[in-house]
Amino acid sequence: MPQLDFSMYASQALWMIVFFCLLWFSLSVFITPRIAQIHEWRKRKIYEYLRKAEHANRKARSTLQKYENAIDIANKKAKEEMEIKQQEIQSYINEAEAQSAAKLNQQMASSEFLLAKEKQETLLQIEQISENVAFEIIKRLGLKQISEHDVKQTAKEENV
Repeated sequence: MPQLDFSMYASQALWMIVFFCLLWFSLSVFITPRIAQIHEWRKRKIYEYLRKAEHANRKARSTLQKYENAIDIANKKAKEEMEIKQQEIQSYINEAEAQSAAKLNQQMASSEFLLAKEKQETLLQIEQISENVAFEIIKRLGLKQISEHDVKQTAKEENV
């Protein structure tokens, strides 16, 4: 077995040292700097992405805060306008009710006046008809000494 032959150890050691030196040189000059460069580039990209994400997050929170403030202001304004409109509507309703009540009272007073007038006219007509009927009855009974004027005079005395 050549691995255990001591005469070949020097040659194997030399080639091993040469091979490892070339490997170390190629790793330190070509591969390791490139890996370090890629690693640094990735770190910068990640940092840049994080910075952009943080900026976008701050901007989004700011926009959200502005939106919430605008919503609050709009809600307060709408509430105030609703209260004003409710007061206007209530005053309009109260005014309309007052006008309706006044109009109704006026119509009732007018109707009561007309009814009282009609009542007086009707009572006067009833009185006249009663007087005429009484005079006709007296005439048919043959009582000629009682005149129409006497019947009317007696009716007026009875009503008083």
